[in-house]
Amino acid sequence: MQDIFFVRFHEVTLLIYLLSISCYFYDFFKKNHKIRTLGFYTLGIVWLLQTISLSLYINMARAVSLGSVFDVFYFLNWMILSISIVISVVKHLDFSIFLFNAIGFVVMSIHTFRPNETYIRDAEFNVNHELLIIHVSLAIISYALFSLAFVNGVLYVLQYRNLKHKHFDQKYFRIGSVYSLEKMTFYSTVIGLVILIIGVILGAQWGFQTIGFNILLDPKVVSSIIVMICYGIYILLRTRKWVSPLNHVLFNMLIYLFSMFNLLFISHFPNFFG
Repeated sequence: MQDIFFVRFHEVTLLIYLLSISCYFYDFFKKNHKIRTLGFYTLGIVWLLQTISLSLYINMARAVSLGSVFDVFYFLNWMILSISIVISVVKHLDFSIFLFNAIGFVVMSIHTFRPNETYIRDAEFNVNHELLIIHVSLAIISYALFSLAFVNGVLYVLQYRNLKHKHFDQKYFRIGSVYSLEKMTFYSTVIGLVILIIGVILGAQWGFQTIGFNILLDPKVVSSIIVMICYGIYILLRTRKWVSPLNHVLFNMLIYLFSMFNLLFISHFPNFFG
């Protein structure tokens, strides 16, 4: 009964989420203040509903339940929503919010319509170790920031193309300059990488205490280290200016796609989260 309630609750939330994203999309092309306001308020409703859902779920499980990558996705989507609302209040970046929440919508859809066999029952894994809780939380925050960097990277490529072909319409001026978009991509990545490194260090400490040095052979750990190295290379390329801004932004986007592949297909519980 509880599972059915949560599924229906998530489906309703997903429909409201779709309405919010549609409002932002419509406003970008038609510039309607009322529609944009509706999009913002419905986004706030989605955040509130998801916060209630997370609170109920944690209270009923009496633990931070992160038994599968789908549970991690739900927490990741909550982070995306939270960052989106902050961005909406601080600065009007409607198309950025649309793309950012498009990622969030996909993530939430994957969680809502996950196959039944992904539920872990008898051997359900509950995160009850303080180090592991902090590790997973920091990793989720870092992936949310990497998602924000990816969105700004996409907009940078779009604006670069508009500049190259001299398409200076109303949409061009609403997206933002290539300079500000590239800067947002860089700073979001730097902050996300620092948080991920701290999270992985704490997670490794937990792994050494519970599993031993065999944790270093776990493919999830190896892939996470590769992600950190790649983002480190991106930061080096950007600060040293060894390649053009377009190329290092494209490289950043490729790293993000690999990191999401890592999260989707490699980072599975209950062993370890990387």
